[in-house]
Amino acid sequence: MKQQSIKITNNMKNHQEIPRFKYLFIPLLVEQLFQLLLGNMDVLMLSQYSDNSVAAVGLANQIIVVTTMIYGFINIGTTIQLTQLSSTGQKEKSAKVVSHALYLNVMFTISMTTGLVVFNEPLLKMLQTPESLMVEASTYLKVIAYGLVFHSIMGLMGSIFRSYSMVKLVMFVTIMINILNIAFNYIVLFTPITILGEGVFGVAVATNISRMIGMVVLCMYFMMHKKLLFGVINWLKLEWKAMKKILVLGVPSAGEHVSYNLSQVIITGFIASLGAATITTKIYTQAITSIVFACSMAISQAAQIITGKLIGNKMHDNAYNFSITLLMKSIVVTTIITALIALLSATIISFFTANEDIKHLTVLLVFLSILLEPARAANVLLVSTLNVAGDVKYPVLISIIVVWGFVIPMSFVVGVWLGYGLVGIWIVFILDEWIRAYLLFLRWKKRRWQSLNILVD
Repeated sequence: MKQQSIKITNNMKNHQEIPRFKYLFIPLLVEQLFQLLLGNMDVLMLSQYSDNSVAAVGLANQIIVVTTMIYGFINIGTTIQLTQLSSTGQKEKSAKVVSHALYLNVMFTISMTTGLVVFNEPLLKMLQTPESLMVEASTYLKVIAYGLVFHSIMGLMGSIFRSYSMVKLVMFVTIMINILNIAFNYIVLFTPITILGEGVFGVAVATNISRMIGMVVLCMYFMMHKKLLFGVINWLKLEWKAMKKILVLGVPSAGEHVSYNLSQVIITGFIASLGAATITTKIYTQAITSIVFACSMAISQAAQIITGKLIGNKMHDNAYNFSITLLMKSIVVTTIITALIALLSATIISFFTANEDIKHLTVLLVFLSILLEPARAANVLLVSTLNVAGDVKYPVLISIIVVWGFVIPMSFVVGVWLGYGLVGIWIVFILDEWIRAYLLFLRWKKRRWQSLNILVD
C-alpha cells in the first residue's frame, strides 16, 4: 500500500511536510493489534478458565464499548481540530483545544462511571443476560467502570499525540500495557497468588492497573513536551466557545460510533436469547476476525491524519484523491486478509474451545466475514475522513437511519423470529455495512466538506 509523501507548496511558509502513509500506518497497525490483544487476551485466557466467564465478560464489554464511545466524542472532537492545527503552527489555538478537552473528558468520565456502578444490573438485564452469567458480568462491569478514568485520559493523550503524527510513542505504550496485562492475567488465572483477585474480578483489576500505568507514562511525556507542541497552556481560563467547538464536532462524530455500538448491544440481547453458547460463538468469531478490524482502523487513522493535514493546508484536491485511492486499496487488502483467516479459522478456534457446535458455527461466520470486513473497512475510513474534514453530521444520520430502521428490526425478524439464528443476523450485518459504505462514498465524492471551517477562534 505504497503512498507518496506530499509536500506543502512554497507559498505556505512554516508548514510541515505531510507524513508518508507507511510511517503512520505501521505503528498504528501495531498499536491497534495490541489494543485488540488487550481485550482478546482476556477472552483467550478466560476461555481456559470457563466458557461462561467468556460470555459474561463479552456481555459486559458490550456496555463498556458504548460507554467509552460516549465520552470518546471529546477525543474525536479534539483530534479533528488538532490534526488540522498541527500543520499550521498555531500553538495558542492548539493549547486552548487541549486544556478544554481535558476538563470535558474528566467530567464526562466521572458521570459515566457513576452511571455504570449504580445501574450495572439493570443494564445487563436489558441485554437479557442469563442468570447464570449475571454475577460475573456485573462484577466485571463495575470493576472496569472504576478504571474508566485511566482509559479516558490515556485515550485523550493518544489522540493528542496522533494528531501530531507521534504514533510510535502511542504504539510503544500500547505494547507495554498489553505485556503487563498478559502478565497480570497469568498471575490471576494460573497461579495461586491472589493479590489482584481471582477469576473475572482479577482479570478486570489487571486491565485497570495496566491502563493506569499507560496513562501515567503518556501524561508524563505530555508534561515534558507540552511547551514544544502547544506553547503555554492556560489551565485556569475556561471558554464555553472552545468547549462548544469540541462538542459540536465530537458529539456527531462519536454519534455514528455510539449508534452502531448501541445497536450491537440490542442485537446482542437478541443473540443472548438464543443461549449462552451462541453469545460465546459471536465473541470467538469477533476475536478471530479482529486482526482485520485492526488493519482497517490503522488505515483509517493514518488516512485521517494525512487528510486532516492536507485540508488544514487547503490542499483539497490532494485530500480527495488520496482518500479515494486508499479506499479502494483498503477494500482489496481486507478481503485478502479475511479470506486467509477464514482458511485458518478451523485451526484457530481450537485454541479457544473444544465445543464442536461452537467450532462449526464460528468457522461459518468467519467465512461470511469475507463479505463483511471489506465493507466495514470502507465505512471506518470514510467516516474518519468525513469527520476530519468537518462533515460530522452526515455519517451519524446515515447510521441512525440504516442501523435503527433496517439492521435492528431485520436482525430480530431473520435471526429470532424466522429462526435463522446467528447466521441470519450475520447476513443482515453484511447488507448493513455495504449500504452505509455506498452512501458515505457518495457523500465524500460530492466534496461539500471543502467549504467547512472547524477550527477554534
